[in-house]
Amino acid sequence: MAARGFGLAFFFCDLTTPRVYTMGVFPMKTRLTATTMLVISLLVGCKSETPPPEGVAGRVQAPTGASAAGLMVTLKAANGIETTVFTGADGSFSAGKMPDGTYGLQVHGAGLIAPAGTVKVAGGNAVVPPVTVAADPDFLKSLPSADWMALLPDGPMKREFILNCTSCHEIGHGRVFKEGKLRDASLWLAAIKMMRAMDVYKLIPPDFTDDEYAAWLATNLSAERIATLKPSAPIAPALAGRVRITEYPVPDAKELPHDLVVGPDGKIWVTAFWFNQIWALDPATGAYRKYDVNQKPEVMGQVRALTFDRDGKLWTVLGGTQSLVKLDTATGKYQTFSVGMYPHDISLDSKGNPWINDYFAGQERVGTLDPATGRTTVVMLPSANLPASAGPPLPYGMQVDAKDRLWSTQLAGNTLARYEIATGKAKAYPLPEDNVGPRRTALAPDGGVWMGEFNTGRLTRFDPETEQFTRYDTGRSSVGLYDTEYNPKTGDLWAGGALSDSLWRLDAKTKRFDEIPLPTAPAYMRHLAADPKTGDIWTAYSSLPTAVPKVVRVEISPASAP
Repeated sequence: MAARGFGLAFFFCDLTTPRVYTMGVFPMKTRLTATTMLVISLLVGCKSETPPPEGVAGRVQAPTGASAAGLMVTLKAANGIETTVFTGADGSFSAGKMPDGTYGLQVHGAGLIAPAGTVKVAGGNAVVPPVTVAADPDFLKSLPSADWMALLPDGPMKREFILNCTSCHEIGHGRVFKEGKLRDASLWLAAIKMMRAMDVYKLIPPDFTDDEYAAWLATNLSAERIATLKPSAPIAPALAGRVRITEYPVPDAKELPHDLVVGPDGKIWVTAFWFNQIWALDPATGAYRKYDVNQKPEVMGQVRALTFDRDGKLWTVLGGTQSLVKLDTATGKYQTFSVGMYPHDISLDSKGNPWINDYFAGQERVGTLDPATGRTTVVMLPSANLPASAGPPLPYGMQVDAKDRLWSTQLAGNTLARYEIATGKAKAYPLPEDNVGPRRTALAPDGGVWMGEFNTGRLTRFDPETEQFTRYDTGRSSVGLYDTEYNPKTGDLWAGGALSDSLWRLDAKTKRFDEIPLPTAPAYMRHLAADPKTGDIWTAYSSLPTAVPKVVRVEISPASAP
């Protein structure tokens, strides 16, 4: 009998490429095409490999008994910009599409570390070979100050120490040890006396007993207690795949980037504390434009806070020259106004007039400048009446709200002051506990005034209507909440943990904290800024003395729907 034109193909699937290979074909009238054979292969259960995902992706492997979840994966570009993402529960990570080039690769976190490597990105993509991490024998060197400070017993003495000895810099391994030797009481005393000698503004109060604190530190930061320290915990699993951190190098590695704002042009405007400048960072390229703002370059300007007015002009304060500067960012020209005080913060009222606070005044006071006349009017605030032995009250965070009420925290005075610009009425509110260290403020649309408690690790809201404080505890007393920022895109509150090397987000709905560890240690932050368009949070590492200064962007993608 003649053949009826039916044939049978035997084939196998190559599991590394989406192709079908024929093993043998019996005579048939109609030849099977490759497409037909692929369809048949799928029907009988043979599958082709899914193409690799787009972007830069890979997996981290941990040693037996350890987890590879929540670790930092940092990719460093040739221009110095570093991108960090976190590993998921299975150790996988994805940094998304990235510009082509060769990147340095570093994986670390939670006491684990891998040897440095490289990744070559082509077409925006790269499959990173498996990275194996091992226990980091030197994890103490990158442990945040908060962990070291946790060895100190909570109480008035600790609060006073945090206020006076960590207000400008961290206290981690590099300060607990001197040239590899653990400090004893005599070495701690030498460090305290050195700080007093450098304290030209006399911020350390007379009642700070040097000998007593030196002995207290030596007792509580002993070798036995240090031996109990453990690596920091990784980022929470719910955030691991959603956080992306970009760190930008600054134009001068010896500089201290103090404050920053997101400009109307989308650039990030940064005050260069030491070098009398303002920098404008283009986030897309990492390039900076520099603006000189000190008409007395022989005097260190100490450029601090800054804000844009309604006309797009940028105002900044120079503590060292006791002046305000108004910068035209289009031309680079600026006006200087002498204000007769060391301005720490700046805010504009409804008329566009700038208000400042006097950081080093013996009694709490603020001032306002009339730009038309150049005249400064000084306003006294209700005083905490600190004795001379306690040092100055240190007016610190200051903002003017939508109702033209000026709010000022007194860092050492432990009060929140209100001044109504229209009526001249003023009132001071003591914080709920002694010496909590209220630092920089944030204003929420509901009128709430938020501030971090630097000495206790709590984020606090003051209600102007009820005149009551509500405190939210991070659970760690030594994180050093410095600046606070309201995110208009999400409604969340953010605070910079200057001593925990992390950012803290208070969820607007659940009132629960998320902690986001930062890749560089120390990550000492003085100011935060939220991008109203994207919800991204910007900050800068600003340890003094200078450590590793960077400008930092933190992005969080929305949580996936259940």
